[in-house]
Amino acid sequence: MAMASTSSALRLRPLLLVLLLAATSEATTFKIINQCSYTVWPAALPGGGVKLDPGQTWALNVPAGTSAGRIWARTGCSFLGEGGSCQTGDCSGLLACTVSGRSPNTLGEFSLGQGQSDDDFFDISLIDGFNVPMDFLPVPVQGRSGCSKGPCCAANITSECPRELKAPGGCSNACTGSTASRCNTSYSAFFKQMCPDAYSKPDDTSTYSCPSGTKYQVIFCPLINQTLSPTAESPLPAPLAEVTPPTPSTLPTAIGPTSMKPKSPSRRRVIAILAPVGGFILLTILFLIAFFICKRQ
Repeated sequence: MAMASTSSALRLRPLLLVLLLAATSEATTFKIINQCSYTVWPAALPGGGVKLDPGQTWALNVPAGTSAGRIWARTGCSFLGEGGSCQTGDCSGLLACTVSGRSPNTLGEFSLGQGQSDDDFFDISLIDGFNVPMDFLPVPVQGRSGCSKGPCCAANITSECPRELKAPGGCSNACTGSTASRCNTSYSAFFKQMCPDAYSKPDDTSTYSCPSGTKYQVIFCPLINQTLSPTAESPLPAPLAEVTPPTPSTLPTAIGPTSMKPKSPSRRRVIAILAPVGGFILLTILFLIAFFICKRQ
């Protein structure tokens, strides 16, 4: 009986060891925030996908050692049950993604190191195109150093997208090849001007790093940074100045070339007195003229 219990314990040891390793392996947390004024459906590999209404967040835990992770925002989605479709960043019509999304989409890429000595590498890529502004920012960890700033793409490229690159819900990128020779320089310069921190062509070097174990936040539609792209968003119209009705002191004294200046009160009184007197004199003269004419006849 004792031998049977001993053999059972021996068989359980590998399973316990696997469970222990899984429990002790660290996962990196990505806080995904939707600051857009519309609903987005973030997708992640690994991780799946969710629906985020404006103001909502998604805490995504990614296993340490993930070598090719991706996060992007899908827009214009319609999911009925398990199936559906998205205007941008679609992944075979599934809410939980198992493959990369169809362009155009703004893509956050990352590679997570293993252990304290390895670094994480991450970037924002526009090679697949653009659909929403994005910030990919590390969360400072006390006692750790060596973390570079995160990439930002706060400009709204969709509103400034060249006509040749316009796509439903976003802006495509001509740099879809694996080499820089396939990339139109005028288009790559446009993306780089709008989002200087982004990885926008195959030979770009806009990659950032942080010590392994750093937490991150991905913000869709961050606050517009006017220093990056002053024309990214049309400025709000200036408020209308308060209009006050004109007073007699502010009214113009002349409206047109034939207008006369207002008469003074004393002048008005003189005219009021002379008018009837003049009329009486005129009538008297007319009466005398008629009288003399009749007398001569």
